[in-house]
Amino acid sequence: MAGLSLRHIEKIYQGGIKAVCDFNLEIKDKEFIVLVGPSGCGKSTTLRMVAGLEEISGGELYIDGVLVNDVLPKDRDIAMVFQDYALYPHMSVYENMAFGLKLRKTPSEEIRRRITVAAQILGIEKLLSRKPKALSGGQRQRVALGRAIVREPKVFLLDEPLSNLDAKLRAQMRTEITKLHNRLATTFIYVTHDQIEAMTMGTRIVVMKDGFMQQVDTPQNLYDFPINMFVAGFIGTPQMNFFNAYLVRNENNVYVKFGENSIKLPLQIVDRIIDKSYINNQTEIDEIANNQTESGIKKVVLGVRPEDIHDDATFIARHNTALVKGYIDVVEKLGSETLLYLNVEGREGYTIAKVDPRSNAQVNTDATFAIDMKHIHLFDAVTENTILDAFKFDDDDTFDAVTENTVSESTASKSMTKKSTVSKSATAKKTVSKPVAKKPAASKTPANEFVEQEEVAVLELRK
Repeated sequence: MAGLSLRHIEKIYQGGIKAVCDFNLEIKDKEFIVLVGPSGCGKSTTLRMVAGLEEISGGELYIDGVLVNDVLPKDRDIAMVFQDYALYPHMSVYENMAFGLKLRKTPSEEIRRRITVAAQILGIEKLLSRKPKALSGGQRQRVALGRAIVREPKVFLLDEPLSNLDAKLRAQMRTEITKLHNRLATTFIYVTHDQIEAMTMGTRIVVMKDGFMQQVDTPQNLYDFPINMFVAGFIGTPQMNFFNAYLVRNENNVYVKFGENSIKLPLQIVDRIIDKSYINNQTEIDEIANNQTESGIKKVVLGVRPEDIHDDATFIARHNTALVKGYIDVVEKLGSETLLYLNVEGREGYTIAKVDPRSNAQVNTDATFAIDMKHIHLFDAVTENTILDAFKFDDDDTFDAVTENTVSESTASKSMTKKSTVSKSATAKKTVSKPVAKKPAASKTPANEFVEQEEVAVLELRK
């Protein structure tokens, strides 16, 4: 069992291409950390640097308090599960699971004991004599997990292990991996592009984009308090609706306006606005309108999740200050819910509403909807960062996100983010010196040095 510390980790390829930029993260022992983001965001590269399969260009990586930048993969005491299982086709399930242990000269009795225990955990006792070609996709994935379990490593690394499975098997294996983590009580680092996997499996999620960390937090906090528009739009299905808007104070109330819609903000939302200069005065708005220009209006982006748009008559009656009108263009009935694709003034493209499956909404009709204003989001129209302060919790287990890595304005404008965040533990200064593992004589690891690690051996065999 071990914790990890990634400090200012960078990966720069030939030609100056930066795949990972200033990655900072403290991972506690027994945590289930999920790295999530679109293709090319650097999540798999980060995982491979932890495994030792990619050379670290900059920064320091500690496993269990030991600096391992130059430690060979086979000596890091980690186990990796690959996207395509990486099973030897000519070996039985038992032989695949025993392969790495035999390379380490583990006694036969100990190998048999570990494989028996792992097979019982994964429910593959009856499959030990089969070859991989006689297994289904889910069974092959279990074997790959079993091969990692018998290693009894300090850290499990999983690189999109479910991406090759169909939807039903993927849902089943999500549950199996979560149960496995609870049973083994070991640190897991899991890479995926599927935000549903991230939300259902991780104790904390690292959202990445263009090599930068965007936000690190618990799944629910990421959903409720996204730090910028990218995180808000990436987490959640269907994704959040965004409206170009502005805030205006009229007497004692504050309204958010987009198109011809004017919606009253609840007091708790107004109190959470970090900078009250985002709120325009009505007199200023009137003067600007008379001059037929919007240059003096401070713009924001209103974010509303589909499930916070309601067509229920009772809800509409109780929230008559948060009404919008929309034209229903498409209705998708999914059984457990209904998705409405609306044309709403003030937004280009569809506004998606997730309503009750027994909704009477009809296609090609106008309808009135009410927004649950307690759960809206507001972002700066230029930086795309949130302008709402998140609720604070006293419990350390919430892993509140704390701003840590500041990106330059020029870089941020390209990557749509100005900051990335790490957990609270990562902001603490480390003053205790760490033991350093002995550095190998060669600065680069030769290919034949990887043979002792079965996962890398599989990759070399393919090449």
